[in-house]
Amino acid sequence: MATAQLPEPATVRIRGGRSFRFLASTAAAEGFADALTRTVLPILAVAVLGLGPGFVGILNATGIAAFLLLGVSAGVIVDRIGKPLLAMGAASLLRCGVLLFLAGGVWQGWLSGTGLFAAAVLIGISDLLFTTAHSTVVPVVSGPQGMKRAYSRLAMVNQTTTAGGAAAAGTVLGLLGMPVLLLTGAAAYASSWLLQHGIRLPAAAPVPGRPARGRARRGFATLRCTPALRALTLSACLTNAGAMVGNTVLPVYLLRDLAVAPSAFAALGVLSAFGAVSGAAAAPYLSGRMGLRALRAGAALVSVPAVLLAVFCSVLPGPDLVWLAGSTLVWGFLVALSGVAGAEVLPRTVPQNELATVGAAQRTLTLGVMPVAALLAGMAAAAAGTGPVLWLWALLAGLAALPVAFAKSLAQFR
Repeated sequence: MATAQLPEPATVRIRGGRSFRFLASTAAAEGFADALTRTVLPILAVAVLGLGPGFVGILNATGIAAFLLLGVSAGVIVDRIGKPLLAMGAASLLRCGVLLFLAGGVWQGWLSGTGLFAAAVLIGISDLLFTTAHSTVVPVVSGPQGMKRAYSRLAMVNQTTTAGGAAAAGTVLGLLGMPVLLLTGAAAYASSWLLQHGIRLPAAAPVPGRPARGRARRGFATLRCTPALRALTLSACLTNAGAMVGNTVLPVYLLRDLAVAPSAFAALGVLSAFGAVSGAAAAPYLSGRMGLRALRAGAALVSVPAVLLAVFCSVLPGPDLVWLAGSTLVWGFLVALSGVAGAEVLPRTVPQNELATVGAAQRTLTLGVMPVAALLAGMAAAAAGTGPVLWLWALLAGLAALPVAFAKSLAQFR
C-alpha cells in the first residue's frame, strides 16, 4: 500500500492544466444535466403519469440503491479494466439515450410507469459508473501536489451548475414544455461526452488476476486497516446521517410547525447552495492554515450551534427566517467544507489500481447510512414530534468530530 505523501501547500498549482479544464467542463455539464434529471423525474411521475408519493419514493431510492448494491462491483470493474474515460463516456451516453427515450415517450404519449422506473434504474447505474470512474481520473489529472485544489474547484463547479440546473429546469419547463426540458438534459450529457475527449490520461494496463469478490473484500479491509481513511469514513457517516435526519424533519418543522411560506422555504435552498460553494472554495486555504484534523473536527463542532439556530429560531429575538437563513447558510458551508477537506487522503494512501474499489467501498458505507437515517428519523418524528429529532441532528453532527479528533494519522495532512 502506498504511504501518505508530504502535506500539500495550499498555493500549489494543478498539474494537468488543459486536461483539468476539460475535466472541470465535463463536471459542469454533468452537474447541470444531473440537476435537470433530478427535477424532471418526480414531475413526470406525478404531473404526467398521475402516480403517487410511493412511486416517487421508489424513484428517489433507485440512485442510492445503485451505489449500495452495485458500488463495489463497479469499482472492481473500473480498476480491472483500467480505462476510466471509457466508463465515463459510456455512462454519459447511456443517460443521454435515456432522456431521449423519455422525451419521445412524453411527446408521443406512450410513456408508462414501468418505462419511467426502468429509466430511473438506468440513470442510477450510469451515475454510479460515472462517479466511480471519475474518482480515479481526478488524482491523475491534478497530480499529487494539486489534488486538494482540484477537488475544491470541481466541488465549486458542481455546486454552482447544480443550482443553475435546478433553476433552469423550472424556466425551460414553464416556457418550452417537458419534451424540450428532457432534450436539454440529453444535450448536456452529450456535451459531457464530447468534452471528455479533451482529457488526456497515461495508458494504464488492466489489473490482472484477483477474483472480484476478493478485490471487494480488500476494498473494505483497506478502509478498516488505514487509520486516516477509517476516521474520515466514520466521520462522514455521522455527518451524512445527521444531514438526512435534518432533510427528513426540517421541511415538516418549517412548513407545518412554523408555517413558513413555501416560497421562503425554497429560497433557503439557494442560500444552502451559496454556502456550499463558499465552503468548497475555502477548504484548501483553511486546511493549509489549520491542518486537516483540526479543520474537520472544528467544522463538526461548529455545525452544532448552526443546527441549533434552526431549533431555537422561534424563540430567538427577531424574525424566524433570519435565524433559519443563517443556519442554512452555515450548515451548507460546513458540509461542503468537510466534504472537500480530506478528499485527497484516499488517492494519497491507496494505490492507483485499487482506487476505484476502495472509493466504492467508502461510498457504500457513507451513503448506506442515509436511507436508514431518513427512515428512522421519519418514524421518530411521527412518534415524538419534530423537536426532539432536530436535537438528534445536532448530536450526530457534533459526534462527527470525534473520529477525526483522535486520528493521529491525520496530523500529517494539511
